[in-house]
Amino acid sequence: MEKPKVAIVCNSYPTKKNETNQIFIKNLVIELKKQSITTDVYHNPVYNYWGNASNRKGIIANLIKYSFFIVGVSRLIIRIKSYNLLNPHGVMISGFIAVLLKRFFNIPVALHIHGGDLNIYNSSSILYRKVYNNTISNSDLIVVNSNDIKNKVLKLTGVTPNKLIVISPGIDYEKFYRMDRQQIENHKKDFNIGKDRTVLLFAGNAIKRKGLDILVDALKLLRTVQLSKIHLIICSEGPELNKTKNKIQDIKGIKDSVIFLKKMDQSELRILYNIASIFIFPSRDEPLGLVGLEAIACGTPVIGSNIGGIPEYINKNNGMLFEVNKSKELAKRIGSIIEDPNIVQSLTKNIDKRESDHDISVSVKRLIDIYYDMQTRSF
Repeated sequence: MEKPKVAIVCNSYPTKKNETNQIFIKNLVIELKKQSITTDVYHNPVYNYWGNASNRKGIIANLIKYSFFIVGVSRLIIRIKSYNLLNPHGVMISGFIAVLLKRFFNIPVALHIHGGDLNIYNSSSILYRKVYNNTISNSDLIVVNSNDIKNKVLKLTGVTPNKLIVISPGIDYEKFYRMDRQQIENHKKDFNIGKDRTVLLFAGNAIKRKGLDILVDALKLLRTVQLSKIHLIICSEGPELNKTKNKIQDIKGIKDSVIFLKKMDQSELRILYNIASIFIFPSRDEPLGLVGLEAIACGTPVIGSNIGGIPEYINKNNGMLFEVNKSKELAKRIGSIIEDPNIVQSLTKNIDKRESDHDISVSVKRLIDIYYDMQTRSF
């Protein structure tokens, strides 16, 4: 059987200016190439520069954004006969274009649906919903990264269950792992963090969905003596960051123990996960949440919202859950680990750092099996 030759189509892709944007797609491409699978990426060359496009709204903004995407995808059209499978990431506009190309060139489509894709069903636009449903129904296979997304796709689109498969984007355990104790202590010194401090880490965009404000509100509920034992690291960029900084300045007992960092690459994030006592994951919605899995891979327990895909991997052995939007409940969880350091020590000891369901090498092997299977099926 001929080896799969895959064209991956995506709205955005990591660049030198924004190395973390859609990094999981780049990691996937790297792993596929390691397995000698021909894999080329076609994406919108201006997406990353157009204000992380989701923040740009309106007809004109979308016309500019997507017209450049057509230019980028024109390379794919020229080379289309070099591939035997299309693997778009995202329904709009990657999946839409892939389904169009399938119609003209009879190439099967394995569509990756990420959580944000489903927000369109909250839109009042009948046209958008119609385009989404058409793209999904005309894809030959749909890959989602959590059971939460699978259930939502089934509910919203009416697609048959046998057309859906759950595959985690996966964690590269060569990049995310537990460092030895001396390395961790040395890195703590770099950040001027005392030995007895409980280090809280938040890493994510400063947007409402990520719930950074929920964490800040939780900190306000802690007693001053508890705050004095905390060192907080916020690794973030986004529209709500300045508001967050101002709110933290009003919290007595912690404002001098907060470090704000810009987005970091994977090697820098590994250091942050390792020096953290606990990773705080307060999202209001989260299809899966790779940052939580990365923290666990580094041996760091997670306090996460009981929403979306987070409870699919957070359990009593590696962290705690709290009800979404409940800052009081989050404050209680944080307070408990400050008062009793043994809780973190016990969780860290119990963590199974290498979860096979989220190992990128396992995910890629499953994906390759799908690629081969799609070549043998008639669509």
